[in-house]
Amino acid sequence: MTDANLILGRLSEDGLLAGTMNLDKAAAAAVFDSLAQSLDVSPLRAAQGVIDIVVANMVRAIRTISVERGHDPRGYCLMPFGGAGPLHARDVARNLGIEEILVPPAPGIICAHGLVVSDLLEDFVNSGRIEVKAENITQIEQILDSLSAQARKWFEQESILDHTRAIRIRLDMRYVGQNFELAVPLETPGNQIPALMVGDLQQKFFSTHEDNYGYFNPDDPIEIINIRLTASGRLAPLADYRKLDTSDSAPVTTDQREIVFRSDEPVTCPVFSRNDLRAGHTLIGPAVIDQLDATTLLYPGDIGTVDETATLLITLSEDLN
Repeated sequence: MTDANLILGRLSEDGLLAGTMNLDKAAAAAVFDSLAQSLDVSPLRAAQGVIDIVVANMVRAIRTISVERGHDPRGYCLMPFGGAGPLHARDVARNLGIEEILVPPAPGIICAHGLVVSDLLEDFVNSGRIEVKAENITQIEQILDSLSAQARKWFEQESILDHTRAIRIRLDMRYVGQNFELAVPLETPGNQIPALMVGDLQQKFFSTHEDNYGYFNPDDPIEIINIRLTASGRLAPLADYRKLDTSDSAPVTTDQREIVFRSDEPVTCPVFSRNDLRAGHTLIGPAVIDQLDATTLLYPGDIGTVDETATLLITLSEDLN
């Protein structure tokens, strides 16, 4: 994938990580020359084929968590992350019918950033098939009490303050005979184990089943496969990000390079440094935005706008090809 982006001009020959990780375009070209001959296409077309496969995999993953769960991605804004996320975001958005892309200030390290700022979490799980009926309610409550006791012990071990503690309960439920479970949440007012009633559990499952599959059968027996309790400790919020200075002047280019988009003809594109962009700057594609941890690609006609949080909002052109 890196070689393909290098061949297409989307990555700089100077390398990644501000030039500290070298890329060998000649070696990449030799590989694609051989591949192109075996496919009877041009090297650029072969490189584009690699990108198309990468994008198809990304699109399929997003459809799994959106369309297949009843959510229309066309109503959302796409937020790419990872070093290569903003490089392929436009093609992914085009395939999903998404019209806007939001590129965070440091997409290449956003997972590491999330690890630092995320709340502490610990999952406690009890597995076992329990049919949802009146004579089993006591057993379910006893399991929840045991999981809650484990959570309290964990809170103490992690020195989590009382006012930052929280618990969530989910039951993995299904109709008897089904192969897959649905996670059914239970309310925990005041971080307390709720009183359980068969009718309430059934209705919660029916509602979840209908949301996911479009129907439910009130007469079929239901069973619980896993009882899950998630304990969390809320961390102190970080200070607000330093706001970017605004600028009325046009952003300054640092370089230019030949980039191939959807045809074999390269297009001369200006290159901008993400560090040089200020709030209010607007970029019109084609363009490339380089930074230490990622590369962002603007297709011809796309518009990128920088806000005061250093976030880049890209609006796709009406021509989604």
